[in-house]
Amino acid sequence: MDYIKAANINDFKNSRIKSVTILGKKIGIIKDLNSEFYAIEVGCKHQGADITRGHISGNVATCPRHGWQFDLLTGECLNQNASKLKKYGLKIEGDVIMISTKPLPEDEEEDDPLLHFFD
Repeated sequence: MDYIKAANINDFKNSRIKSVTILGKKIGIIKDLNSEFYAIEVGCKHQGADITRGHISGNVATCPRHGWQFDLLTGECLNQNASKLKKYGLKIEGDVIMISTKPLPEDEEEDDPLLHFFD
């Protein structure tokens, strides 16, 4: 799996979440309550809104458009019957956060028919 530099650990001194663009895809880097880092797509499965711009409480993000809630660590949609957000590999080299250029294998092929229903 290929990785690309996405952020620096120092970017998270005053924040738990940061959106970055990797090869044209918006990905969120999340620092959880135990200071572990995760990478997940940030486009809501309903209409693609950036969930990092909504309310974040603990490890749950609420979409700013219609209130869909997602677990930031697993990608699971908590209050709708929708597919989960794709997770990306993440590794830390020194102070640099590296993100995989493709979703983790278990998330690569998943597609949500609801996305096309609302087009």
